Amino acid sequence: MRRLVLLLFAGVLAACGAPSEPDATSAQPPPGAFHSGECNLVTDDEVEAAAGTAIFRKVLDGSAGCFWQEDTMLGSVGAGMGISTWWYRGSDLDLERQLEHDAGRTITELEMSGNQGFQAQDVNACSIYIDKGDDVIAWSIQTLNPASLPDLCSITAKLAQLSQDRVN
Repeated sequence: MRRLVLLLFAGVLAACGAPSEPDATSAQPPPGAFHSGECNLVTDDEVEAAAGTAIFRKVLDGSAGCFWQEDTMLGSVGAGMGISTWWYRGSDLDLERQLEHDAGRTITELEMSGNQGFQAQDVNACSIYIDKGDDVIAWSIQTLNPASLPDLCSITAKLAQLSQDRVN
């Protein structure tokens, strides 16, 4: 009986087969698609250099983007402010522009390394969005104390330009 169970189990496994290797081309983005790499190809040291201070610490590193949190506290709670970069796959620049407009930020159109985009800013934040075909990449900074940093838009512009120089 035990032998029969083992034979049946072996037969089921054989029928299922071994897991197939993924097709090498299936992991690649489609032709013409944008793919930038980890943190849109900008390092922690470059974030620190652009910000002119070491108060930002990477707390999120994912396939869609990265976030460097500002060491700012409200009492005993972190304020959650910081620098981020995101790769919005399948997003539309007009949608992002409308969301920033609805948030009350001032919108300025721009072009960076041949790509259309815009800057959105208010007193405590500055974001740059760049069109990359069917995708959008964004760099953003938000802080409770903008006076402690260089011009916020100069920080995001430096970081966005680094990304553009490396992925264009």
